[in-house]
Amino acid sequence: MKRLAVLAAVSCFSLAALADHGGPPAPGQPLVIDVRTLGEYQAAHVREAVNIPYDEIAGRIAAFVPNRDARIVLYCRSGRRSGIAEQTLRKLGYQQVVNGGGLDNMLHNGYRTH
Repeated sequence: MKRLAVLAAVSCFSLAALADHGGPPAPGQPLVIDVRTLGEYQAAHVREAVNIPYDEIAGRIAAFVPNRDARIVLYCRSGRRSGIAEQTLRKLGYQQVVNGGGLDNMLHNGYRTH
């Protein structure tokens, strides 16, 4: 019973965190995470993206993605910070993580900005 209460609390916290950042991804779609600074994110970002700076991702990812089997796409300006974030998430047990490269690359691959 205690485990169920903890699971429900984590799920509610995760949904609240996503709601603050545009909501959860559409069914079958990966969660897109912009790992740039908040200022960079506010200037322009992929429409579906949530912002978790790469140097904060280890401490904040569970609030957004408690399921380590979830599909995640990371991006930054050039691909360097998203590469660091990808390595961090893999060390935490997330396996379906893709480095989407830079914002320009994401736009080239069909994502739109907000």
